[in-house]
Amino acid sequence: MKRHLKLLPALIAIAGAPLIVPQSVISATPDAEIKMRPHCESSICLDYSLYDSETFITYGLSEGEVLDLDIVLKNPSGQSIQSVQSWLEYDPKILEGIDIRLSDEFPLIAPGEQAFAESSGRVKIGASNVSGGVTAVEVIFARVQFKVKKDTEEIVKIKFHEFSLLGQEGRTKVLIVEEGRVVNVLKTRPNDLRLYFGEDPPPGTIPGTVPPGTQPPGTIPPGTVPPGTTPPGTQPPGGQTPVITDPGFALLQPQGLRIMTEEDKVYLIWSKLDDPRVIGYNIYYGTVPGHYIQRRTVSTATTGVTVGNLPIGKRYFFAVTAFNASGQDSEYSFEAAVTIGDPTSSTAPFTLADGGGDSPLGGSVIGSGTDHVPGGTGLPLRALFAVIAISAVIAFFIRRRIHE
Repeated sequence: MKRHLKLLPALIAIAGAPLIVPQSVISATPDAEIKMRPHCESSICLDYSLYDSETFITYGLSEGEVLDLDIVLKNPSGQSIQSVQSWLEYDPKILEGIDIRLSDEFPLIAPGEQAFAESSGRVKIGASNVSGGVTAVEVIFARVQFKVKKDTEEIVKIKFHEFSLLGQEGRTKVLIVEEGRVVNVLKTRPNDLRLYFGEDPPPGTIPGTVPPGTQPPGTIPPGTVPPGTTPPGTQPPGGQTPVITDPGFALLQPQGLRIMTEEDKVYLIWSKLDDPRVIGYNIYYGTVPGHYIQRRTVSTATTGVTVGNLPIGKRYFFAVTAFNASGQDSEYSFEAAVTIGDPTSSTAPFTLADGGGDSPLGGSVIGSGTDHVPGGTGLPLRALFAVIAISAVIAFFIRRRIHE
């Protein structure tokens, strides 16, 4: 512990003297990686699509939307990571910094390194763990949220600022303590993130990559595993691809989705699915019907969720799926929409405690809690068309009977 305390000033002041360490003195493995990824609260998360070998690209952004991303630390050899610094560069004319949240795994935040520097277009992020380090192979180091101030046809990127590799100094690096020395083990240059504005698929993406949120309702949702595949990076070399063999689960469908809004928040509740295979629910949402670029995940302990930091006046579309232990999603619920901050666009008022369990909705009430009108029938389109057709036939025979 005394040794760690002696190193504490060096770990806090990550931008100190150049870290040039003779390779013969240390046994550190320079294999750590840092990347940006769409914010994800599930065990199965997809990357942004590749634009080129050094650049990711978003699907589509528009004025007023929130760009919600994670900074992910990969540590494949399980080294004891003591400190991480991941400064970003952004265009303050296009993006407005909203929020930065750092992982609890790195509780010692470097002075001034959880902040947006709008004047210079920097996001300053740096934190340490000096009580044993972090050995997990993957950690969400930070979550960063931006608000889109305006659309543009110009090339706009978010970059890691002054990344540094082994033996170099910079503002983006991964540090361990080896033989009493601080060593940077960042392996390679982190990818930039190119921002694409528009509703169509982004141009120039590398074939074979799928932008998150481009699938319409009824298809495999973004961030889930299609039958017969495995999550990226989880299949062992030479191993067989496991097959999801539960077609019946895909036919399940959450029902009774209801939505309310107040200020920049949306409150959602839905009916519980009484099936032992269900271990949680995914809430998908976006500004284009069927194109869900965001996702929240909750356990079966709740059937409600609060989504905040949404642009007021923007119309959002929501749908819910259940998922099982294999990460397989059920059918989408009936899609519902609301205009953020406009209570009159809510599908129905309800008591927030109706979310149940340890729901973030519990304990407070918005609206009268009366007139519980379902926000959606939960019927798939094919069933809805069948009901309409049967109703039309019945009405035809009733009219004919009357005229006879």
